[in-house]
Amino acid sequence: MYEGLSSPNIHTPSNLSEYASTILHYPSSTLWAGGTFIMTRPEAYPSRTMNAEIIYLGNIEELHRFQRNDRSAEFGAMVTLDGILSTGKAVLPRVLIDNIQTIGSRLITRRATVGGTISTKDFTTSFPGTLITLDASAEVRFIRKRRLHSRWMPITRLLDKAGRIAIPQQGMISRVRIAFTDKNCQYFDEVGSFMLDPENSVAAAFTATLDQDILINPKIAFTYPTHGVCYSRDIDSIFSSLRFPLDDAEFSTLEQMIFTFVESSFQDISPLQRTRTSGIIRKIVDDLNEKALTISPESR
Repeated sequence: MYEGLSSPNIHTPSNLSEYASTILHYPSSTLWAGGTFIMTRPEAYPSRTMNAEIIYLGNIEELHRFQRNDRSAEFGAMVTLDGILSTGKAVLPRVLIDNIQTIGSRLITRRATVGGTISTKDFTTSFPGTLITLDASAEVRFIRKRRLHSRWMPITRLLDKAGRIAIPQQGMISRVRIAFTDKNCQYFDEVGSFMLDPENSVAAAFTATLDQDILINPKIAFTYPTHGVCYSRDIDSIFSSLRFPLDDAEFSTLEQMIFTFVESSFQDISPLQRTRTSGIIRKIVDDLNEKALTISPESR
């Protein structure tokens, strides 16, 4: 134990009103949900910080709610990833399920929460990128004029210029809304270990509808854990302009265009990350080529 170490002060609000009062009194508090990310950080415990303030969100009933209708599902920030699998696996997009199953074993997904997986600091999980490709929105709670306000925002609007999720100061994510989709092309891949080797890992999520030989509403996001999420509507537009199947020359042009955006956002991705990104792009295009080639001649 460190000399003079004192235990953190734990605050346990039971509703959002109590949370607002607590965060106003302790604006530098750490929000604690499942704790799976916080406790994996170097020197997370014992802490060198004296009299640290922690707000535990587990007692706020509103954050545990799950609602769904014919078009979408809403998950409170304290719903666990395992809870998503058990309540919505039959109706939620395949790309989201694949992403959750990649994050870790049930030991992890039973504790990791929706809000915590999005709001990690100094590190980006693969989850926000997948939500972006699904046009997901988040309800953000924030303090203004000493009152708690809320606003629904697309996940894309939470990305700052550096590609990281940016929550307003003294703010939190309270709910996430995911629309059901019938897109016939959904792809998720993570290469490397985000937790053990984040400097060389990469994940990508891709969704689109392939109609004969063109893509409708394609969305692709690349995540580099120590950098952030690379997402651009320009890349989506490039995919929309293509006709599948692509030949090698067309693939090389596409790959070069994508890397122009990636490297303009993150200039210091590692050589291994670059190679792995190239491999993921190749897998996505190969899958689209195969789907395009299997379309019956009558539907062309």
